[in-house]
Amino acid sequence: MGFSMEGWLVLDGYEDEPAAFGVPNYVGFHIRYICGVFESRGIPYTYMTIDQWRINNKNKLSSKDTRAKLKNELSDLSGAVVLAGAIVPGKYVRGTPISRRELDQFLSIFPREKPILCGGWAIRHWRYDGWMPLRSNLFCTVQDTDATLDNFLSTNSWINKKRSIDQWKNWANKGASSKAVVNHPDLFTADGRNGPLTYEVELYQGCVRFKRGCKFCIEPKKGIPIWREEHDIIDEVNLAIENGVQNIRLGGATDVYTYKAEGVLDLEYPIPNPEPISDLLFGLRENENLQILHVDNGNPSIIAENIGPSSEITKAMIDTLSDGAVLSFGLESADPLVHSTNWLNCDPKQLISAISHINDYGRKRGLRGLPKLLPGLNFIAGLNGETASSYQMNLKLLQDIRNKGLLLRRINIRQVEGQGFQDIPEKIFKEFKETVRNTIDKPLLEELFPFGSIIRDVWWESHNNRIRDPKQVINLEHRDISIYGKSGITFGRQIGAYPILTGIPYLLPLETKSDVIITGHGMRSISAVEIGLDINNVTQNQLSAIPGLGVKGAWKGISKRAIQLSKNNEKITSVSEAFTSAGVNMPELADRILVVK
Repeated sequence: MGFSMEGWLVLDGYEDEPAAFGVPNYVGFHIRYICGVFESRGIPYTYMTIDQWRINNKNKLSSKDTRAKLKNELSDLSGAVVLAGAIVPGKYVRGTPISRRELDQFLSIFPREKPILCGGWAIRHWRYDGWMPLRSNLFCTVQDTDATLDNFLSTNSWINKKRSIDQWKNWANKGASSKAVVNHPDLFTADGRNGPLTYEVELYQGCVRFKRGCKFCIEPKKGIPIWREEHDIIDEVNLAIENGVQNIRLGGATDVYTYKAEGVLDLEYPIPNPEPISDLLFGLRENENLQILHVDNGNPSIIAENIGPSSEITKAMIDTLSDGAVLSFGLESADPLVHSTNWLNCDPKQLISAISHINDYGRKRGLRGLPKLLPGLNFIAGLNGETASSYQMNLKLLQDIRNKGLLLRRINIRQVEGQGFQDIPEKIFKEFKETVRNTIDKPLLEELFPFGSIIRDVWWESHNNRIRDPKQVINLEHRDISIYGKSGITFGRQIGAYPILTGIPYLLPLETKSDVIITGHGMRSISAVEIGLDINNVTQNQLSAIPGLGVKGAWKGISKRAIQLSKNNEKITSVSEAFTSAGVNMPELADRILVVK
């Protein structure tokens, strides 16, 4: 995986913001806009993900000789742009955002005479916490990284800039064909198949609650919403699809229901405008090469207070989105004191109304085996005004939701980041989290993903650990067919928003996909076995993964098959025959998992 670098280096640190997601298998829009600036000017540049930097260069930093060689290689570049990273810590399956320590290492090795631009809200947060690297030719922008870069390329001076509408359109289109897309490691597999890349699209900037938004959130700080036009978004997506993209998520918005909403300047709850978002969704679906189409955030208070127009938008999403779509709802806390103290956007009554609304339309399952559209729910610990009783209120709300028979796709519990908030009562927080995982999450998964149900197109991403190791990217044996069915665990997910982590108790070549049948449930993951396994080639590990068979039964089946093949040179002709001849009771799911080929 050697890298030949030229021109400017664009280092993708994987941004993760409330309305901007660029952690693989996603490619974010801000990094594409940066590349779009270079594309529009015809300036040579190199796109590199932070994982590619780690794989190619991390080991070079430990030795004086290799460090000098790397520094010499970097000296041929014109400069660097770094987009970073995550403003809320978390665990990521496929790639981890750049850390402050890694950025410091990069800055220390990059030649001091070369200009470096750092951007993204993570950079701002790190600076607020006191991060201030001591080096010349470094500029950390607090506005748009792309516009700031563009101005520097024109004037050779660093000034914070915001992009214009025309620049936005231009760089979005140029970015759709940029190296951030065509050279992204997730666009295609090594053997030329379509990879799992999902292209995150920006609907608008800002937040409808710009006057008095949630105190912990960065989005209101971006100001009054500035909408992109439907045809501009469609044009951009079609360009991306021409370059091999198949999967799209409409993100870059605090609430998909308020895209071009009415009364943004005056109303506490702006009125959704169904026509623009419907035109956009159906317009995107006109491209036959588009596979997965999902959305991200929804504001439950907007839905609850505007059920009529919200229903029209929900219907349009049901008609156009791929199954497995999730609307991320930010309640944050069920405590009225926390709600008022932190200017939160939704109360429990509004939340239940919105959840009920989405359930009414979205519970039907689609072709991939998942409900069409469901809400996800966010809680944040450590907000001002929080007490021990706040956690009891949160738990009571979740119990009420479940008692009403309502489905949630996922429950996200995280800790607030930044200065000016409370310390978290660790014991109470831990107990709340464990209770939710055991009494809410697991029963939800059992209902959403019933035992024996089938989900399709699970993309396999890691071996023996939920988080992909860079070695699994480098070492080709992880993708070799020779490992198929051997001892181990393989983890994967469907492509789409907030996909369920799926574990299978044997090895599969990574960067492939399978249809699976569900065999068990964790608190936030499921276990499964492939369907369509050939009884004449299935391994003992694969057989023993069938519930009710076990290691002993699998060994008997494999042994009997080997004897039959060696003595009579005959293959097994039916699944039932295989179990009968081995003297093993056929498990419940066996005839749905195994086939004769």
